[in-house]
Amino acid sequence: MMSRKLAMPLLGVLLWVFFIHAGTFATATLLPQPITGIGTPTKGDQSIIRLHPDGLKITEKDLNRSVSYGHSIVNRLLRLETNLAWSDVHVKKGTPSHGQLIVSNPDEEALRQGREALVASKATLHLMNMFCHKYHMSPSDCAKYITSYTFVSTPLESSCKKFHKSCSQEDILSSYRSIDGSCNHKFDSTQGSAFTSYKRLLYPDYLDGIQAPRRAVSKKALPSARRISASLVKTGGTVFDWTLAMPEWSQFVEHDLSHTATSKMVHSDNTIECCAPSGNHLSPRYIHPFCSPISIPYDDESYSQHDLDCMTYVRSVPAFPTDCTFGPLEQVNQATHYLDGSQIYGSTMKRSAVLRSFEYGQLRMTEKFKKMYLPLSTHPTDDCQLTDDDTVCFISGDSRVNVVPQLTAIHTLWLREHNRIAKELSGLNPSWDDEILFQEARRIVIAEIQHITYDEWLPLILGKKYFNKIQKYSNYDENVNPSVSNGFATASVRVFSTLIDGNLRLYKENRLVNSSLNLRNHFNNPSVIEEPQYLDALIRGLATQPSRKLNLRFAEDVSTHLYSNGAYGYDLFSLDIQRGRDHGLPPYNSYRTLCGLPEARTFDDLSDVMSAEVINSLSEAYGSPRDIDLIVGGILERPSSESLFGPTFLCIFADQFLRTRRGDRYFYTNEYQPAPFSKAQIREIEKVTLARIFCDNGDDIQQMQRNVFKKISQSNKLYDCDSDYIPKMNLKVWMDSRRKYY
Repeated sequence: MMSRKLAMPLLGVLLWVFFIHAGTFATATLLPQPITGIGTPTKGDQSIIRLHPDGLKITEKDLNRSVSYGHSIVNRLLRLETNLAWSDVHVKKGTPSHGQLIVSNPDEEALRQGREALVASKATLHLMNMFCHKYHMSPSDCAKYITSYTFVSTPLESSCKKFHKSCSQEDILSSYRSIDGSCNHKFDSTQGSAFTSYKRLLYPDYLDGIQAPRRAVSKKALPSARRISASLVKTGGTVFDWTLAMPEWSQFVEHDLSHTATSKMVHSDNTIECCAPSGNHLSPRYIHPFCSPISIPYDDESYSQHDLDCMTYVRSVPAFPTDCTFGPLEQVNQATHYLDGSQIYGSTMKRSAVLRSFEYGQLRMTEKFKKMYLPLSTHPTDDCQLTDDDTVCFISGDSRVNVVPQLTAIHTLWLREHNRIAKELSGLNPSWDDEILFQEARRIVIAEIQHITYDEWLPLILGKKYFNKIQKYSNYDENVNPSVSNGFATASVRVFSTLIDGNLRLYKENRLVNSSLNLRNHFNNPSVIEEPQYLDALIRGLATQPSRKLNLRFAEDVSTHLYSNGAYGYDLFSLDIQRGRDHGLPPYNSYRTLCGLPEARTFDDLSDVMSAEVINSLSEAYGSPRDIDLIVGGILERPSSESLFGPTFLCIFADQFLRTRRGDRYFYTNEYQPAPFSKAQIREIEKVTLARIFCDNGDDIQQMQRNVFKKISQSNKLYDCDSDYIPKMNLKVWMDSRRKYY
């Protein structure tokens, strides 16, 4: 039975969600609307002097002087970066740093925007140093004040104009969503588009108000991310009633919604390495300002045997402020903020063009043993952790396609699904050209992904009762911002990695284990996918092998062997903790109170959602409950009834997926989009399950259970793929000879 201590906060959350917003729920979400860029653009003449209550004055001349200063700081990096190049300090191929770079590889557009954002952040710091210290303002208050100033009449104004795309009436009325997510919103062309910043549920928490990672409440440095991980993470773990399809679909959806980019050198786009090849700290003269390496304790049980004391972490690419104001550092999302298959089709027209065949609406594929696979990379040693250009490495809409074999398998299935649909549509509609076939097949694939995510996967994550309540308020609303929150992308959605098993079992059709793969040997190394029978064995594994429970019992493959070089690898949880600090995420306590729980002033106050054992571990790891990192506190909460998460992550997660659906004009169920699906078409789309995708697109899958996220059981039996128990979508309702939309 749920404890009284836990029940009351949960009741508070539900009452807050459903009654405080009563009467205004047409525009409300589960949380306050994300901050859409910290400041608000100031209308009128920028030269008007603004007055702080204490007499602080900032003029247009001051703003321009600060921007010039920002440019000078960025220009000074040239000498350091040239020296680093001469000294051969960069990411070496095949190393754990190379693996980390692959999954967060920055696009050209992200780097271009990042340079301008860096100038803006340095200019903001200059303004703070010139004015706020004089008036004894705290860094946070000062940063908030400065966000009232825009880039108008400064050298950054031109960058702001380039950033804001103007949508034509044709764009707005297009039957098909754009590749980059732009023009989804009729009046805000960039809302939710690729290369815009993550949004904030809470104001960022930086030590200097702008960019420096926060410190402990004692003013000392926070404990090393690796020390926190090593003290809390346990190896081993218990299995769950869910299958490995759960964490892998979670990863697939995460890659659709968010892609954080790692910074490169400003003047050359060379890679940045923050630790020596030996795994030790670099001399200060070799450390790039974007470095934020993770210190490994000397007595670390896993890494001390290799004499390592440094784990590379390069800070994320900053985002140019969408509202064109001075203010704290934000981070860029390279993916679109919509659930729109961007990990399959890409988030730029350039990437999309590389992936298309431009014949019969098909995506490019490669053939081996008469089977179709993803297209091969032309730079395999860049896109995979390989040393040989002749080794298999794939490309897709997202650079993370090769990170683990089962994710590569899922990408392969969806590539085949797109081409299967396009081929059938071509037969049904001979007059359709390549563009129409591609866009219609893409529309259907996106709708399938949205349906599977919201109707199969999400109820298991949130719990059906809670999910059904929020689903009532899921109609499109142009006042809802769908943009992905930093707390979601950097913390709550990252915890599915604890469900991953390090030993991937390969199943035969009778569901007996044939053999297995060690995950640590296959990070960014997908060649096994093309081996005969391996794709089907991995798919059956997704639907059969139990996942782990959500807790701090990680597989060693991700806790010490991530992107392994053969001897050692990185610690995923340490990297996630460090990224949260890099992004200025406020501590767990702040999100806890945002989500309706009381502030924890002492460690004992955490007992409403955590066990005594967990609280004791946290008290040994942190100096204060106010220091706990969001991802650490969130993952350690007891799961709420019927949900994967405790109340804080449940709150952040549910809020995101309500906004993701509600703020998407092209969501498949929205009848007010330019060319909505007919009721008959929606009925066909909603027949599709992930089991059907497995059946239709595997090499020779004969049987599957109806719900592949759950283990095979008496209530979830195996059925023949041709059985009516695993329904098929009838594409005949897309025939031009019928009324297309009715």
